[in-house]
Amino acid sequence: MSLFGWKDLSNLPFCVLTLLEEVQLSWLPNHGWRRELAITLRANPDVAWFIRHKCPSLEQWLDELFDEFAHEPLPSPTELRQLEQAVIGGMEDWIVYVTEPEAYDRQQFNRWDNQELLGLTDFAGKVVLDIGAGTGSQTFRVAPHAKTVFAIEPIANLRKFLRERAQALGHDNIYVVDGLLTRIPFPNGFADILVGGHVFGDEMPEELAEMRRVVKPKGMIILCPGNNDNDGPTHQWLVGEGFAWARFLEPGAGWVRKYWMVKA
Repeated sequence: MSLFGWKDLSNLPFCVLTLLEEVQLSWLPNHGWRRELAITLRANPDVAWFIRHKCPSLEQWLDELFDEFAHEPLPSPTELRQLEQAVIGGMEDWIVYVTEPEAYDRQQFNRWDNQELLGLTDFAGKVVLDIGAGTGSQTFRVAPHAKTVFAIEPIANLRKFLRERAQALGHDNIYVVDGLLTRIPFPNGFADILVGGHVFGDEMPEELAEMRRVVKPKGMIILCPGNNDNDGPTHQWLVGEGFAWARFLEPGAGWVRKYWMVKA
């Protein structure tokens, strides 16, 4: 099974989890597959050891997880493999990022009309930050117009993909750096424009404060795509903070929303 159907994960060994980076492992408590994780990690102590040492902040969480399901007997090899596949499939996006970014990049939902982003402002001669750059959906749309684009991405394999694609396309104005939306590695008022797609919403006040910090006065913050097409809490919060918004069609995914604001 898989969440999105981006790639056939059925033949991947459970030790593929050792390719995950610390930032990805830190998301495990929110993964949702508690029982499956507890059983499969008990059955694969080398993977559990890796997680403990790669992401020490999970030490207590792992202990509590194992204690919660200590009564569960280890299943047969066939049943164990089914649980392993469920865990791997349930984190398909994370696994694809560290094994085959191309599988994500070629998805139809990345093929939306460039003008949905480029039509919001003039990128010519601007310094642009792309937060959570992924495989560069926003980066490579704005690079032909901007002075400089800094693609900020916490996953090393995605950064490698971005660098190689920038070189292949001849974009010498793209610089790829490590960073998070809550820890953007640039000084105050650095950028003319900040863009991001499907990265906002986990820690909204902290994320917006950091985006505002690195953008110049009268600079723009653009979230494209910024949310699914609904009036949920993220939408209400963004509108309350002064963002304008519009709907657009994401191929293969349907209607989504984009948000933008000019920093005071």
